[in-house]
Amino acid sequence: MQSDDLSRVDDFADFWAPDPTDRAWGDTLSRMLPAIVRPGRARAAVLAAGLVGTFLVLPQAAVAAVPMDPESMSSLRERADGLSEDYNGELRDMEGVIEEAERAETRAEGTRADVDEAREQVRALAVATYTGGGIDPSMSLFVEAEPDAVIDRAVVIDYLATSNQDKIDQLDQALTRDETAREAAEERLAEVEADLEELEERRTEVDRLIADHPEQPMGGQYNITPRTELMRQRVIDEFGEARNAGGVGCYRAVGGWVVGEHPLGRACDFMLDPNGGMPSQEQVDRGWAISEWAMEHADDYGIMYIIYRQQIWDVRRGDTDWRAMSDRGNLTENHFDHVHISMF
Repeated sequence: MQSDDLSRVDDFADFWAPDPTDRAWGDTLSRMLPAIVRPGRARAAVLAAGLVGTFLVLPQAAVAAVPMDPESMSSLRERADGLSEDYNGELRDMEGVIEEAERAETRAEGTRADVDEAREQVRALAVATYTGGGIDPSMSLFVEAEPDAVIDRAVVIDYLATSNQDKIDQLDQALTRDETAREAAEERLAEVEADLEELEERRTEVDRLIADHPEQPMGGQYNITPRTELMRQRVIDEFGEARNAGGVGCYRAVGGWVVGEHPLGRACDFMLDPNGGMPSQEQVDRGWAISEWAMEHADDYGIMYIIYRQQIWDVRRGDTDWRAMSDRGNLTENHFDHVHISMF
């Protein structure tokens, strides 16, 4: 669990690095390679270093032939939307399969209970037969009860035993059907889970292409960049929009105290309390879960830094843990009632 200890306070006057500027690719790589700070970029650094060396020795004509135009943003979004539809469809299928498996298991448990009850009745009848002296008519003369009564009792016991055995047989058949249905549902569930895993991998691949795309104009329904909109949607997919807690806010004309990504369409606030108050423990935990998800997927979506509960985690500073921030005066400015995520 992350620490809420605010004793390690730093005013972080310089933690807001200047926005990335358009530079020649060689200059950009030369600046990035000595100190790659984004998690998971080691493999990219090695590859980039190799590319730099290759480009330096290749003839100019060969260098000019290597670059390829990236897939258009509209095409990537269409692919992402299609994969999301397929993914959500598989999720719905999985929910249905899980429900069917649960219904089959519930039926099987009830049938097992009925079988156990019927078998117990048969055992009781068997005990009554041999302890009550009623199953063998030849023994009726040696008991105090009237012979006819003993014989009638034997007939009743035999009938009940036979009826219960028939009931057991029927219940056994029903139990077999229920268990077969449950096993079939579990097999189907395994298939759906495999399909989901494949779709998630394909969707993540497209997500990375969108996040890494050189064209990141503001626009769309929320007036934010494609990279930011993608991050926003994935957080909602994972943790819900929580409108009762204030929902999600991204673009606004004024960026707030120092933080300037909101007007650029490159930041979102995931609210935990709608009135600027201290969130419930459930929402506090949700905030930590969102923050941890953002840290884990910073490389995938181009997340620059996260602020939560007066602490910051910044990719550009090579952070591996949270660092305390100075007091800004209230719960909202100190990010106790929301998680702030800024994008490159």
